[in-house]
Amino acid sequence: MPVVDSRISTVTLYQQGARVTRVVTLDCKDGVPPSEIEIAPLPLALFDPMVRVRVVAVDGKDAEVVATNVRVALFVPARDLPTLSVDEKRLQQVEREIQGKQDTLDQLRQEQQALKSIPVPERPESEEGAPPPPSPMAARVALEEFAEAGVQARVKEIGTLEDALLRLQEERDAAAQALALASSARELRAQDVSKSVVATLKKRGGPVTRVELHLEYFVPGARWAPAYQCRMTRDCRQAELVMRALICQRTGEDWKGARLILSTAAPMSWTELPELSAIRIGRAQPAPAAKAGFRPPPIGAAALFQDFDRDRSRFALNSPAVEVFSAPLLDASVEVQKEMPTPRVQRSLAKKAKAPRRDVERRTSGAMPEEMADEGEMPEMELATPSPAMMAPPPPPAPSAGMGPPGAPPMMKMAAPARASRAEKGGASLDDTGPTQRALEMVVFTHLRLAAPDDAGHRNRLMPVDARRQYVESLTRFNVTVSIDVMQVIQRAEYDAATAALVPLPPGAVDVKGASGNFDFTYTTENPVDVPSDGTFHSVPVGSRTAEASVVYVAVPREDSHVYRQAMVKNPLPSPLLGGPAEVYVAGEFVLGTSLPTVAPKGELKLGLGVEQAIKVARNTSYKEQRSGTKIVATSELLHGITIEVVNNLEREIDCEVRERIPQPAANAEVVVEESNVSPEWKPYTQDERNQAIEGGRRWRIKVAANDRQTLKAEYVVKLYANNELVGGNRREA
Repeated sequence: MPVVDSRISTVTLYQQGARVTRVVTLDCKDGVPPSEIEIAPLPLALFDPMVRVRVVAVDGKDAEVVATNVRVALFVPARDLPTLSVDEKRLQQVEREIQGKQDTLDQLRQEQQALKSIPVPERPESEEGAPPPPSPMAARVALEEFAEAGVQARVKEIGTLEDALLRLQEERDAAAQALALASSARELRAQDVSKSVVATLKKRGGPVTRVELHLEYFVPGARWAPAYQCRMTRDCRQAELVMRALICQRTGEDWKGARLILSTAAPMSWTELPELSAIRIGRAQPAPAAKAGFRPPPIGAAALFQDFDRDRSRFALNSPAVEVFSAPLLDASVEVQKEMPTPRVQRSLAKKAKAPRRDVERRTSGAMPEEMADEGEMPEMELATPSPAMMAPPPPPAPSAGMGPPGAPPMMKMAAPARASRAEKGGASLDDTGPTQRALEMVVFTHLRLAAPDDAGHRNRLMPVDARRQYVESLTRFNVTVSIDVMQVIQRAEYDAATAALVPLPPGAVDVKGASGNFDFTYTTENPVDVPSDGTFHSVPVGSRTAEASVVYVAVPREDSHVYRQAMVKNPLPSPLLGGPAEVYVAGEFVLGTSLPTVAPKGELKLGLGVEQAIKVARNTSYKEQRSGTKIVATSELLHGITIEVVNNLEREIDCEVRERIPQPAANAEVVVEESNVSPEWKPYTQDERNQAIEGGRRWRIKVAANDRQTLKAEYVVKLYANNELVGGNRREA
């Protein structure tokens, strides 16, 4: 199975997490693509259930290629192993030879000791008074020569065997050391493990020369926030809005040369689509029953396995018992004692001794008792007619996360138990804002397998695949020794990815989760960018747009003698301009740093540009008090005059807004305020754009020609009874 290279083409960055798209190009020299390919290396934190492989382009006449049987495995890159090759079979053969020669050597030493211990009979003693008997000298000499020859022969054989044994031991030690070095080189290291995607390619039609595939997968541990630069011309009539993105990612892979799509969506959250009910004119009808998302299994499903259980029980019944073989003792110094047969042998002998009787009827479900299953023997049994309890279907399983009623998000329900199980095992968990991989595996059909028929507790049900077993089995093709817990390595990668959500945002940055509202939008970078996987925020360019702008000069001479610039910039994007920090430049000079609010499409953005020194404003006031008449009920009239002069020293015409405020009586006060002689006419101003409403606000909007001045005048009268006085004095203007 070839391992093909891939490159990151597009990364769609969401509120939390990202969808990575890789491009794989296969050149088919023989007109046939490989039957199976492996794409590696991939980050360990990717979500297995969200992996997709699709064929996007095929170069060939009337040819079609389809990617099927997509699965995730673990991948280990090739490493430089020791050049010394070790034949494990030869090592085992050497160990057997050493054991055989050692046994022969022990036997020879025993024979040598036995020959040395052969006694030579003494000369027989004569009877009293009788001549001495003849001495068997020849026999005694022959016996001694026989024993000595046997001892010397065995000494020679022992020497030869010891030399051969020494050479074999040296060969074994060298091979064992080389094997230990090779085994340590094949030891799996956590930093070398990554994930890969294996896919099967099926071709139809004519030959193909080139196939292009797209691999998509979701990885957690990525987030972004918007940032801006606003570069305005000297006259502030045009602005260049440079959009940037503050990106933090710890997915386990660097994004190099990737085209970013910044999205405000949350793909891992559950959303219920609304169901619109019909509106009918006529007699009221009862509400329809709610649709149930869970359907219990059919009644009598367990009866489908009756034949299987019956045949299985009969096979276990007719299987012969296996007797235990006991090796004889070879040590002659120990007396061989007759051993009692084991309980299993006793049952087997008793079974053979008895005549085959079938009159005893036992009812069983086909399951072996635990103590008998350990011994490897099935008890004698006879399968009878199943009882009603056996015929009854098993109780329906509890509704799983993917089968819950409408209104209950399945993946979010499964996320909590998955996190709890991982916490009990001491492993890390993902961010609580989204479901874990285990929760997705519970509801994604491709990660479910039908249980085996001999699994009485789960058969006829779809169960999640054991990820640990699947990962370990995928490592067997690399000829490595797995001595680490691969699930802990994967959980560690998921935990590292989840820590990206804990990194604080840069100053002034706003999380896109609350800036986009109820709609989702995307922003695409104009050029490929690089984002390292280091868990810190990086500023990358998104694009620039030219926006229309206008400037308004605002003066509040009652409070301040300065004139302030305010630029009104139109949103040049078809989507909202999300809130975030911004740097404002005028004619290439940095003016200020501010935070922009979220601006709707085609809306206007207001930027404060500071004080305009070339525009001056002066405010003068006058005051006069007079009595309205000689009647008993007379009033005092407090006449106030305001004169404001605006001087424009710029070389262009300006739009200026001068804000003023006149006093307002309380609700129950016996005071009247009247305006008179306003030139030019002003309009009420409530300050609603700042969410700080005021009373008595007024403003002039005027145009002042270049190097010109304009005078604004206004008068107002405060009328009150002659015997009253305003709190703080009748004069309102300083």
